[in-house]
Amino acid sequence: MFALSSDYAMCQPYRPIPILLLVACMLAFGLRSGGAQAALPEVPDPQAWSTLPAAERDARAGALREKLRAATPDERRQFRERLRERLSAIPPEQRREIADRLREDWKAMSDADRDRLRAERRDYIRSLSAEERKALLRERRELLDRMTPEERRRWQREIGR
Repeated sequence: MFALSSDYAMCQPYRPIPILLLVACMLAFGLRSGGAQAALPEVPDPQAWSTLPAAERDARAGALREKLRAATPDERRQFRERLRERLSAIPPEQRREIADRLREDWKAMSDADRDRLRAERRDYIRSLSAEERKALLRERRELLDRMTPEERRRWQREIGR
């Protein structure tokens, strides 16, 4: 979809920039909130997810969205934590490859598809509880604080803001 950091940063010791990338990608493909659910879905394999064609990722995200729709805020938080753990276990070079594949897919999308995904992301954020929105904002601020000014500019440029 898009990269959130420079190649230099991807070669540095673990920094969660690619985590936000995959979380944003998954959320952009429509993960939404809702009521209670018995079992939390498995966290997808980031490497396998990134190699799927965009249409397939979109379809799988729809199925994942349906499972997470009924999740509680705590369950969604647990899901995000497990996703971060899974991503942090991936070596930096492989995280860079994932980011590159997703960035190329993002660039290849039509403007209408990118706008649709941005709107889905906004709708998802609006559907969260006030606490969840604050937690996501806090996570994003922490991520941005760890970025260099060049990384922030690149990230903003690449996501089309």
